[in-house]
Amino acid sequence: MSVTGVADTMALAALVAAGAMVLLWLVSLARRDASIVDIFWGPGFVLVAWAVFAWVGAHDLPDGGEARRWLLVSLVTVWGLRLGGYLAYRNLGKGEDYRYVAMREKAGGRFWIVSLFKVFGLQALFMWIVSLPAQAGQLPSTPDGL
Repeated sequence: MSVTGVADTMALAALVAAGAMVLLWLVSLARRDASIVDIFWGPGFVLVAWAVFAWVGAHDLPDGGEARRWLLVSLVTVWGLRLGGYLAYRNLGKGEDYRYVAMREKAGGRFWIVSLFKVFGLQALFMWIVSLPAQAGQLPSTPDGL
């Protein structure tokens, strides 16, 4: 069984982050509340980490590579769910964050498209960049495609 390459893994992570943010953006439009993007920040990393974990799959990795993958995805999960839970506790029921209210007022009727790129698109990009160590840490030291 062949281990996936670095570029394929990075592309998958980008698609997962972007896809999740587009779905979340659609929910934000229905709720008229872009603040949900903040709550999803931590759990988004969990989603990306587990997607890469599943994509790379089980392999006989040398030098404790499989244990490293499990430790990495477990730590990302604990951190991401803790952060999401804290932000949900702090933010839910308090209305839309003032930053998004100001952006909504400034953009007017175009907020729907502005929020897609300036809020959700940027969050997806930053999530992908920040999760690069969690992506690379799950690959063997010599993946295919290098």
